[in-house]
Order: sequence, then structure tokens, then C-alpha cells
Amino acid sequence: MTTSAAPVSPPVGFENLDPARVLACLAEAEAAERAAGRDKLQLALHWCLLHPATPESGVAVWGDAEIPGVGNWEESLGGVGCPTVAAFAPEPFAATLKVSTFAGMQVLADALDLAYRFPATWARVRRLEVAPWKARRLAQHTHHLSREAAAYVDAELASRIDSCGVRLIDRTIAHAAATYDPASQAEAEQTGKQAWDVRLLHRTDGGWAGTSHLDATGDTIDLSKFYDLVCDHATHLGRLGDTDPLGARKAKALGVIADAQAHLDLYGIPPATESTPATEDEAPRLRRPTLAKSRFYLHLSLADLLALPDPLVLTSTGDVRGVGGTGGVGEVERLGPATTVQIREWLGTTRATIVPVLDLARDDAVDEHDPPAWMRETVILRDRHCVFPWCSVDARGCDQDHITPYIPIDQGGPPGQTSPARLACLCRRHHNAKTSGRWRYHRTRDGTYTWHGPHGQTYLVTPTGTTPLPHA
Repeated sequence: MTTSAAPVSPPVGFENLDPARVLACLAEAEAAERAAGRDKLQLALHWCLLHPATPESGVAVWGDAEIPGVGNWEESLGGVGCPTVAAFAPEPFAATLKVSTFAGMQVLADALDLAYRFPATWARVRRLEVAPWKARRLAQHTHHLSREAAAYVDAELASRIDSCGVRLIDRTIAHAAATYDPASQAEAEQTGKQAWDVRLLHRTDGGWAGTSHLDATGDTIDLSKFYDLVCDHATHLGRLGDTDPLGARKAKALGVIADAQAHLDLYGIPPATESTPATEDEAPRLRRPTLAKSRFYLHLSLADLLALPDPLVLTSTGDVRGVGGTGGVGEVERLGPATTVQIREWLGTTRATIVPVLDLARDDAVDEHDPPAWMRETVILRDRHCVFPWCSVDARGCDQDHITPYIPIDQGGPPGQTSPARLACLCRRHHNAKTSGRWRYHRTRDGTYTWHGPHGQTYLVTPTGTTPLPHA
């Protein structure tokens, strides 16, 4: 059975446009969008020039900027040849754009690279002859190149970047890298293992928590062999009666291979235990690793838990195996909502531990600087992420900041300075921004946070997002 969508009225103000006029208005909108993108880049460049790095200010670097897979990247914003920018300059710029600090830093870096490394392309952007988004992509993909290589790309592409495709742009960049830095290029081809990685990426687009992405980069032969193995398992699942599409069966095959592999001894050495420790002869050899454990925090209401018809099998340590039932929705930290059907499938193939429910209203205070385990968990569950404007770093990766700076008891500090109401989750970068004195904030009685920036900005951070407030 098919249904047709209800008719939608033309947007207000466009009712009388014929096709030719629609295209004319579209061209005008494109020109306006180019002008707005150009102005944003020019303002970003001026912001960088207003905040030059000095020995006193320090340098703004990419480290601790919410970059996936990067822990401490001490590289300044612009590429080789660009001036450095003062530390903590990106935060108010990004907050005004209503984006994360990392996204704001990317705008600043693109403006620097275009102005100082791609002058011909930058001139065409300023004349609205090149779409700013295309110029920004060029800047980002050449950020690692030398000044000579960047100059070559600028000379080759500036006059035609607006008309050539992405593939030609990428080939020009690769040619520049091989021509102007051949030694590094050859070394990279021989030692490409530095770029090899396997990353598990969980969905953050508001979808259900049961779907993630596994991204692997490695030796072509190794990955081809593994892919063939996955396909073989997927085909076998189909022969056993699995009616899911081939793609879904290939995804299932990863779990089948992992379960089988977990019980194999590839090292020829039994795992060391207290009763059978490793001998001295075995010490220099590869030891069998312990089984890797993925940890997910699942939250399920008591009503949904009781609605599961199959009995829960609990051990004396609180472990649970296998549940059944349908209906209801739980929450998976960092991932999002998950149906009880999905939770049932996970618990049917793995182990889970039930932990006591915390009273999030509890506000006991202690006299130590570091919060006890129950308090730290309470603050994590309450805040869920860094409470700086537009920051989404997960709370479990954040510091727990004393909103009012902690004063040690032996230095005259009052008792009871550490409690859930006096703590908040801040990622390391924004913790440093607050500690520097450039930003200050307080927690209100309703559990929201009010932030004050260095240039009169004020923001309200709630569990659902960030809202700019009128300047103080």
C-alpha cells in the first residue's frame, strides 16, 4: 500500500516565481553564500592577527581539541609559514559561531593557510570567484605540505579550482608532495604503518545505539585476506538459514570471527595465573594476551527491566546472562538510545554487571580534593559531557573541576569544598581555559551552567544544548 504526501505550499515570497526566476534567485543566493563565507574567513584571519602568540600568552595548538585519535598534538593552527596565535584565542571565536572549539579552530587555521600559503587562491576567494568551501577543503588537504609544495599547488590550481573536480585537486596535491618532498614521500610509502589503525566509531547522529562503524587501514594483502574471510563466513551464515542481506551477514561475521578467535591460543603458552605463573624461560617470549573487554554503560528503567519476561540469571558477583522480552527503550552512554530488544541481544552473547542505582540528588560533601568514586560517577551521569559552551566531549573523558577553586584545608580552606553541586565535568582544554581566568562560570540551582567569556559573552549551558545570552 502506498500513500502520497500532502501537497506543500510554495515558500512565502516565492509563490509567483517561474522556473527562470527560480534559477536567477538561486544564483543570487549562491553569490550571497560566497560573500558570507568570505567574510567569515576574513574575520577569522583578523581575529588571528589581533591575538598573536607571545611568550606570555603561549601558543594555541591542536592538542586536547576534541580531535578523534589525537591525544596531545602540539602543532600550531596554521601550516608552515603561518604566524602563531595566542593560546585560548579560539574559544570565544568558536563560541560566537555556536560551534565546538575544534570547529572554530579549523576556521582559523583555514584562514591562515589560505592567506599565507595560497595567496592566489585567497585573492580569488576575496573576489568571490572561488567558493569558500572549496578553498577551505584545499587548505585542509595541504596543511601538512611544505611551503614550496603549497606554492606549487596554488600556482597550479588558483586559476581553475572553481571549475575542476575534487579528484584533480587531490592528484595535484599528491604530485606536489612527491615532487617537493620526495624523500619523505618515499619514506611514507615504505613506512606507511604510522598511518595504519583500526578505529571503532559509534554513531553520534541521533540514531539508535546498536550500529557502529569499524574503520581499518593497513597492509593491502592482510586486509584483503581478512575481507575474504568475512565474506566466507557471511556466505556460510546464509547457507545456515540466515535471511539477512549479505551486507548485514558480513557485519555479523565479524562477531562470529571474534568469538571464535577469543578461544584460540595463538602463542602456544597458557595464560599465566597465580597458581601457574610464567617461568623465566617464557618471560622474554610473547605471552598470550588477556581477552579484550569492551565496556558500555547501559541504563534501563526499572519498569522496562521488569517487563522482560525471561528471568535474569544473576551470579553472586552481580553478573547477568541472557534476558528476553521486547518493548521499552534504554540509554547507552556515548551512543544514545537502544531498544530492550537490542539490549537483550547484547546480554545474550556477552556478560554484564548490574551496579547499584545512584541517587543523583545526593549532595554529600567531603574534605578531600579528589571526589570519591560514587561522587565522580554521580557527576558524570548528571553532566554527560563537558559543560563548556557547545562542547561534546564525553563526561567520562573529562576532568572534574571545582567550580570555585579548591583551597587545601591546611592552607585555610573551608571544609566541605568537594560535593556534586560544587563539581562539573570539563574537558582538559576547557578546564585550562577556565583555570587561566579567561572564562568563568557558575552552576545554578536548576542544574544549568552560566558561562562568561573574556569579551562580554554570556552563555547558558543546559543538558540539551547551549544558548547565547545578552551581553552583560
